[in-house]
Amino acid sequence: MPKRIVSINLCADELLLLLADPEQISALTHLSHDEGASYFQTKALNYPTTTGLAEEVLPFRPDLVIAGEWGGIQTVTLLKKLGLRVETLPLANNMQQVFSNIELMAKLTGHPERGAAIVKTMQAYLASLPAAEASAPLAAVYDPNGYTVGAESLRGQSMTLAGWHNAGELAGVRDYGALDLETMVRLQPDALIDSPYTLNTYSRAEALAQHPALRGSRLNPKMISVPSNRTICDGPWIIDTIASLQSERLKLETQRLLQ
Repeated sequence: MPKRIVSINLCADELLLLLADPEQISALTHLSHDEGASYFQTKALNYPTTTGLAEEVLPFRPDLVIAGEWGGIQTVTLLKKLGLRVETLPLANNMQQVFSNIELMAKLTGHPERGAAIVKTMQAYLASLPAAEASAPLAAVYDPNGYTVGAESLRGQSMTLAGWHNAGELAGVRDYGALDLETMVRLQPDALIDSPYTLNTYSRAEALAQHPALRGSRLNPKMISVPSNRTICDGPWIIDTIASLQSERLKLETQRLLQ
């Protein structure tokens, strides 16, 4: 069982804080202390951080370094050359990969039973969800610059599990893409789902969701915001996101019935 674990990836930080014993964690990434990025920010404040450079990692004398699938390639290469054990946490694009990542981190930290218990609870919840109905409302993930998702993404799958139809899919987006205003006006979604990193800020990219073409009398879709620290990385908190999206869908359907 590793005793000095250093994470150089935000998503590894999150699962490490979830599954490891506190004394096993030597250092996390600097993003773990950022409220907009880190689901376990309060826990993370108890640990030192690095920016992922090898010269910052080495003083902790780690017996396990956990990196992400993307980024930090030079650091990973150097650490391996120096004989350190480095494991990679893959990026999750669907629920099965979320389960696999939880089980992988649980195994790496020496606590497979913890991962198994979390996955079992998540699977039981997901199995209880009803299938989306043909009359289900239409929603689109609509982040800055019209960024959206399709079915082959974790956020897209979360929408479907929560009972929404996905406008991104109707527009031909398979995994990640963008929806222009003309497409949005044509599809007429009932709701837009965003995930702002910082609340109450303004940029032209963010302002797209408030464009008059979307806010006219014919459209004016409901805005649903999901905290960014629940969408940046995968983990059991995806269940909270699905529950929130399901609740918002039920509210909208109730409003329709009362009109």
